[in-house]
Amino acid sequence: MLQRVSLESLKKAALYGAVLSASGCSVLYYLIQRNFARSPYYQQSIEALREHQLACRLLGEPLQFQTLRLGNQQNWVTTEEAHVLIPVSGRRSAGQLRSTAVFSDGQWHLTDLVLEFRGRTEKLVILDNNMKSR
Repeated sequence: MLQRVSLESLKKAALYGAVLSASGCSVLYYLIQRNFARSPYYQQSIEALREHQLACRLLGEPLQFQTLRLGNQQNWVTTEEAHVLIPVSGRRSAGQLRSTAVFSDGQWHLTDLVLEFRGRTEKLVILDNNMKSR
């Protein structure tokens, strides 16, 4: 014979299931962000920005890098190419670092790196595939 499950037990099961699902999603989001932050194209982009004196002066030290917006369709990576928008801020200004890299010869190579300032139309080209670092 089947036993009836109380409404209270069902509520608890639903609550625990929701908490576990939310926790799992949070952990997955964190792991994806961590993998992006550890990727060679991401690290090369940040290093190139930190080495660019004008960009650092315009943003204002210290530079802070926020997490990628995973829902932004302009962020995408394949086995051969990576396009990411890295949110960055400093004491004076904020914006995003638009990075493009290609995978060849077994490693990632930056091809374009542009700093776009929030609320302004000016852009600072840090690396252009036709020219080397500026």
